[in-house]
Amino acid sequence: MTDPRRNRIKAALGVGASVVIACLAAYVLYRTFQRISFADVVDNMRKVAPARLALATACAFGALFMLSLYEIVVVRYVKHCIGRAKPMITALITFPLGHAVGQAMLSGGALRYRMYTPAGFTAMEVGATALLCNLPYGLGFGLLLDIALVAGAEQLAPLFRVSSGWLVALGCVGLAKDVGYVLLVWLRKKPIRLGGWAVNLPSLRLTALQFGLGIADVLLVSSVLFLLLPESARLAYLPFLAVYLASVLVGVLSHVPAGLGVLESMLLLLLPHVPPAELLASVLLYRVIYEILPLLMSLALWGGYELLADDGARMRLMHPAAALRSMAASRRQRRATAAESPTIDRSE
Repeated sequence: MTDPRRNRIKAALGVGASVVIACLAAYVLYRTFQRISFADVVDNMRKVAPARLALATACAFGALFMLSLYEIVVVRYVKHCIGRAKPMITALITFPLGHAVGQAMLSGGALRYRMYTPAGFTAMEVGATALLCNLPYGLGFGLLLDIALVAGAEQLAPLFRVSSGWLVALGCVGLAKDVGYVLLVWLRKKPIRLGGWAVNLPSLRLTALQFGLGIADVLLVSSVLFLLLPESARLAYLPFLAVYLASVLVGVLSHVPAGLGVLESMLLLLLPHVPPAELLASVLLYRVIYEILPLLMSLALWGGYELLADDGARMRLMHPAAALRSMAASRRQRRATAAESPTIDRSE
């Protein structure tokens, strides 16, 4: 079979799987709303204690702030120092927007290309930055899911309707994958070739940072929903984490932006003992705190950046010559700063 035909078949299968998952999610929600009313959901949302809402909001924005600090580290790793303000602003814009739009690597990469090319980044450097910025979540997500499956197999077996032995086996396979990735980073010094691309693996020190950051990010984000769950859930954190991560994973596989509808339907299926109106109220509040509020903040930051920054849209449209001079001077200054600063050893 020729490569173009194989690629078309893979694309068709991917689209078909996404459509099937989305249709199943819509069916589950449709059946659920036949038994409850939206007014019941709103009423349960009003019952959530303000202290829980405040703590959940702190977890959501704490995770976002942590990612913005990590973006500074990644930019310095890829391009040496270009300051702290631009990477932080870029992270606060790209992460909420990328999550809301979906395909975070592509949408976030496009936004980073807009933000970093005026600072002298090449397309390859922007791609490396986007990859390194999205890698911690994937590493932390996978590791925590594997640990939850192994440690909470007995409690998870009734929820997933799978024997605890299979869950332990699946978790052990996942943990072997995590260990294998660390060994690959430690032992392989040559770039990995993917088609026509040569990809350098991150250093062992950066990999440790990525795992630590990814774990903290997933714990904070999952805590947003855990704090909002009703008392009727009666679920310890570790089993909840496995249920949450499995639901998010199905949402990612569906390619639906932010897993809209898919997350809700998976939680309804995996937590049948929780009254649907109470569970949906918790998930809607989770989406407001974790998705809508950060999205509004990112849009405001993006608009302010384009309005006020020297390389923003307003300056480039109204004063194109001045904007070009400012960007050229900025590049020269940053090259001089990078030349004076010690070179970062990426093989550590």
